[in-house]
Amino acid sequence: MRSIKEVFYIGHGPSSSHTIGPVNAVKYVLNKYPEIKSVKVTLFGSLAMTGKGHLTDYVMDKYLKDIPHRIAFNGRKHVKHPNTMLFEITLPDGTLRKETIVSVGGGVIDVKGENKKDGTDLYPHKTLSEIMTYCREYGYSLWEYVLYHEGEDILSYVDSIYDAIHESIKRGIEAEGVLPGELKLKRKAKLMYQNMIKEHKENDIQTNVAIAAFAASEENAAGGVIVVAPTCGSAGVIPGVVKYLDMKKVPYENIRRGFLVAGLIGLLAKSNASISGAEAGCQAEIGVACAMGAAMIATAFNYEYKKIAQSAEVALEHSLGLTCDPVKGYVQIPCIERCAIFALKAINAASIVEIMPIETAKVTFDESLLTMYMTGKDLHSGYRETAKKGLGKVIKELIDKNK
Repeated sequence: MRSIKEVFYIGHGPSSSHTIGPVNAVKYVLNKYPEIKSVKVTLFGSLAMTGKGHLTDYVMDKYLKDIPHRIAFNGRKHVKHPNTMLFEITLPDGTLRKETIVSVGGGVIDVKGENKKDGTDLYPHKTLSEIMTYCREYGYSLWEYVLYHEGEDILSYVDSIYDAIHESIKRGIEAEGVLPGELKLKRKAKLMYQNMIKEHKENDIQTNVAIAAFAASEENAAGGVIVVAPTCGSAGVIPGVVKYLDMKKVPYENIRRGFLVAGLIGLLAKSNASISGAEAGCQAEIGVACAMGAAMIATAFNYEYKKIAQSAEVALEHSLGLTCDPVKGYVQIPCIERCAIFALKAINAASIVEIMPIETAKVTFDESLLTMYMTGKDLHSGYRETAKKGLGKVIKELIDKNK
């Protein structure tokens, strides 16, 4: 496994797999072929089905603006991975080069034909069970394990993530108006904040958590700068958790440690299963974010490592089967509300585990993760970020009917 920086980083919304990933693919092509006469990009699968709503073609146009190019959508052809892109590059001498690139989630790309083992693995262990065995043998806590393998520099990186989360919440609460796209969805975070003040609920934790999650999620939907955690679609969960820890007056050093373990949980999910809604449904995005949040809370409150692992397991287990069905492909309905709900769910998961006898646990986090991935593969493609089923179908039909 590589660095937790792959599941915690600062970027622009609204989608890590549908905007940040394709942008990284364009950057890869432009770097590999510094001289290009023209290029055609074909988007397949989920990228084709919901690319417009996710601004995929818009951001690719921006990065290819100096090169004659065409972006095509092909949602009919079956591809192995639903976030597949084909770049057909014409060089100045007329030579044609083809690059097949997959956006695997969290902004990360895989290039067909390239060796994925690039020597950047930081962690020798592959599962949480292996990590816990190692920690027990050598006397490490989970956060110490991450710090040991990442190095001291990861702490300043976490500081930047914490600051960026607070900035996104602040901007989201101050902003008003309508989110981009044909849904014409009004921002709610500012109004929610004003209502909280009016009702004298400034000290109500659940209300503040929900507002923080809404604010960050709306910033994401507007294409603003947010913390990807582990994806853009789930970018409101951890901000809600951070707000909770702040309001509980948890020492910052403990919050820092929570980030480290949350990153480890996200990295395990990315390495052993998926964090892509197009590949495994929303359980792979919001479910993993919820597990990260629960582990973060448990760490910040000094749970022992078995209870931290169980907090992540409970959060993920009760997210199984969650579909990714964004209305018209926008990361707005149900994504924004869902981030708030699952921030609160992360708190509940950690709270339940705190009083639960750990020896009664029968399911491990690794087993829940495997189940999540298998469930995601079994989901009908219409429920994997194609907007063809679920809310994506029902609400779209109502909107189109009332036009």
